[in-house]
Amino acid sequence: MSQQVTKELEVDEYTLGLVGPEQEWAGTVADGGTVKTHTPPACWGPMITPDFRGGHEVTKPIRVDGAAVGDAIAIHINSIEVTSVATSTGSMREREGAFGSDPFVDHKCPECGEPWPESVVEGTGEDAIRCAECGANASAFGFEYGITAVFDHENEVGLTVDKEAAHELAENARENMALPENCRQHPILLYEPSEMPGTLGHLRPFIGNIGTTPPIECPTRTTPATSGSSSSVPTTSGG
Repeated sequence: MSQQVTKELEVDEYTLGLVGPEQEWAGTVADGGTVKTHTPPACWGPMITPDFRGGHEVTKPIRVDGAAVGDAIAIHINSIEVTSVATSTGSMREREGAFGSDPFVDHKCPECGEPWPESVVEGTGEDAIRCAECGANASAFGFEYGITAVFDHENEVGLTVDKEAAHELAENARENMALPENCRQHPILLYEPSEMPGTLGHLRPFIGNIGTTPPIECPTRTTPATSGSSSSVPTTSGG
């Protein structure tokens, strides 16, 4: 961790869903300083990316100069800017064999059994995310019912699209979701869900999760999720 204290700290690196003292710190911000970051989407991207250990892609932790364990920190949100032009969401279904005890954090390849396998993208659709080792569909989730929505230029409304438009967005999914350069999740637009087209809704961006670093790394596990093994993983929320 950098010991240099800065009044303005920009964070552009993220974890694979893990939080805890073992994670590398992003830096130290002065008391009363400003932090700026381009946050990756949550939670569908991490959910479908097999090498993620948690249900969200979070920034590396930040130290506040002068803060001690037990202190309360006041955080003021100065601004939020939407950078993506579209996203996908919906109700989930789990893929049998692609996880151990918990599909959010306990990923494994259903074919070769590799825990948290590296993956590659081949085409679009729900079978696009493949195990880099054996080529099997390695994502732990699919959609039970899903939508794709595009946003207006003022980022005030979203409109769900049909199958053709969802496919077009999926072909340039990472660019259309404006994923940060260093983020490692697969964009959920790849799945190109297209149910309920033509529905209009208000767009209200918000900060999903802000928290402090726990004393132990979370989520935790005792045994890798390989075929025939048992594991101990706490349940996490994917939303």
